[in-house]
Amino acid sequence: MSAQDAGRGLGRIVVAVLEIVCELLERQALRRVDAGTLTAQEVENLGQALISLQRQFAALREALGDPDTSGVRLPVDIASLSHEERTSP
Repeated sequence: MSAQDAGRGLGRIVVAVLEIVCELLERQALRRVDAGTLTAQEVENLGQALISLQRQFAALREALGDPDTSGVRLPVDIASLSHEERTSP
C-alpha cells in the first residue's frame, strides 16, 4: 500500500464521519423546523447551508476518487442513535 492509497483511505473515513455528523445535523434541523422554533429566514438559511454541505461532500468524494459513497460506512445505525437520544432521560 502506497502513502497515497493510505491517505486516500483516511480521507474516505473522514468523509464518512463527516457525513454522519451532517445527517445528525439534518435530523436536528428537521426537529427544530417541526417544532416551529425557526423563522422562515432561518429555515431558508439552514436549507441552503445543508445543500452547500452536500455539494462539498460530493466534491470531496470525487477528489478522493470515490464518487459513490457506498464504499465506506461506519458501523453506526443513525436511526437507533436518534431513538436512544429521544428516550434518554
